[in-house]
Amino acid sequence: MLKYNRVIKMNGYEKLEKLDAKEFKLITGITREVFDKMLACLEEKYAEDHAMGGRPGLSVGLRLTLALEYWREYRSQRHMAHAHSLSKSAVNQAIAWVEYRLEECEEFQLADLKERFKPEKTKSKIKIIIADVTEQPIERPVHEQEASYSGKKNVTRRNIR
Repeated sequence: MLKYNRVIKMNGYEKLEKLDAKEFKLITGITREVFDKMLACLEEKYAEDHAMGGRPGLSVGLRLTLALEYWREYRSQRHMAHAHSLSKSAVNQAIAWVEYRLEECEEFQLADLKERFKPEKTKSKIKIIIADVTEQPIERPVHEQEASYSGKKNVTRRNIR
C-alpha cells in the first residue's frame, strides 16, 4: 500500500508566525509587537467593514503580510501575486486596503509624525522624506490621434529613390 505525503501549503502570514523574533524583524522590517498592534487595528477595521456581511476575501494577516513585503522589498505586485498564488489585482487591493485602514488608526498616522518634527516646534535636525513608490500606469499615446494628424508625409523621402 502506497502512502502519500500530503503537502500543506502555508501562506506568507502562516510562515511569519513560525519565525523567531530576529528573523521576523529581518523579514518584515518591524518587530512582532508592532506587527501585533497593526494586526489588531486592522482586524478591528475589518470587523467594521464586514459588520453587515459580505465575502471575507483574504485574511487580515495575509493582507498585512503582503503590504509589509511590498514596502520592505519593493517587489513588483506581479511577482508577489505569483509567489502567493493570487491575482495581481488581489495583491494591489490588499496593499491599498492596509494602507488606507492603517491611516485611520491613531498610532500609525503620518500627519502626527510630521507635526512632531516641525522645525518651528523643536530644534530637531530630523527631516522627514516620504517617497511615493507606488506602481503607476504606463502613459501611452491617446487612441484618437488621427484627429490631430494631417496625414502628410515627408516629401523629400519620396524623391530620394
